[in-house]
Amino acid sequence: MNDILDDIGKKMPYQESREYLDNLIDASTEKAIMRHATFSRNRHQRWKIASAAAVAALVIGFGIAFSNRESTQQVTMANQGPLDEFLSTLSDEEAAQLPFYEMEEIPEY
Repeated sequence: MNDILDDIGKKMPYQESREYLDNLIDASTEKAIMRHATFSRNRHQRWKIASAAAVAALVIGFGIAFSNRESTQQVTMANQGPLDEFLSTLSDEEAAQLPFYEMEEIPEY
């Protein structure tokens, strides 16, 4: 079996000119370089898009949290409990008679 392979030798099964092979190598190299450049450019674009999406999600998240906090404060202020209702009916003199009542003095400027 080895004798048969040795008789065949290491010949190319087809004949192509040297110029054709050189052009093929140059074209393949050029295409590989272009693909690498495109891949690098696409990777940078993907990072930019991902960064922009992350920033947008962060801004929207803070916006939702802030608007929920404001609406919660408005609901809390609108719904007064019975103690708040009672205290709002008292005058300053009546409130001063309550134990632990302190009225802060606000300095005038």
